[in-house]
Amino acid sequence: MKVVQYVKDSFVEFKEHVTWPTFADLQKDTIIVAIATVLLAIFLYAVDTIFTQVLNFVYGAF
Repeated sequence: MKVVQYVKDSFVEFKEHVTWPTFADLQKDTIIVAIATVLLAIFLYAVDTIFTQVLNFVYGAF
């Protein structure tokens, strides 16, 4: 019954030893992740557009 003991120990670990973020911290971190995701998407779009233009210039229209 190692699995049952593992689940029990995991529950105790979560309950007694994990420090959960406050709601304000969670909101702040969520905003940071959302902004980083949008910036990464814009960057990838720009790189894709540049590579497409370069390939079209080098190889002609596809």
